[in-house]
Amino acid sequence: MFRHRLYSATTIAVAAVCLTTTALGQSSSRGNVIINRGFSQGSSTIQGGGSSSRVVPQAQTFEDKFWRYLRDSHYKQWAPVPGKTDDLYEGQSPHGAALKMYLNRTAAGRPAELPNGSVIVKENYDATGQKLMAVTVMYKTANYNPEAADWYWVKYLADGRVDQKATPMGNIRLAGKPQGCIECHADAAGGDYAFFNDGP
Repeated sequence: MFRHRLYSATTIAVAAVCLTTTALGQSSSRGNVIINRGFSQGSSTIQGGGSSSRVVPQAQTFEDKFWRYLRDSHYKQWAPVPGKTDDLYEGQSPHGAALKMYLNRTAAGRPAELPNGSVIVKENYDATGQKLMAVTVMYKTANYNPEAADWYWVKYLADGRVDQKATPMGNIRLAGKPQGCIECHADAAGGDYAFFNDGP
């Protein structure tokens, strides 16, 4: 079960800037590098009316840009976990009943080390294996989160929106440094916060 701390808007903004400015150069259809700093703005809205109308760009969050990167880089064509196929395998809570995992070139090339720039995408399906429930992602970027091996986590719904967890303090977006993700993955062998490379 996800458990999260409430982060201030400033903390989230700083995290997004940190991720964006430390990300690597250009995108690749094979998932070798991550995100450019120079993203275009999102969809625009019209404000005002008549001849005084103007187009105002809507700001996009880092998670929006990251989802677009994943989609445009065709992550489903990335490598499966070494030694496995890209078939569904049995999952467990808090992920789906059936899972598929994809690694970008950086992660697949050095799965025992998972250097900076590694991206791990996990598709979470229902028990039938037909309905995609969520897409959970780990992205390793230098100096983002040294206490948790510099991983950034995000849980997307199937349509690309960031999932949220209801708390007494309000809804918390499951992105950045979710405590539930960190606490669970801290149990991974080797201190790398990844389970897939722990062996049988």
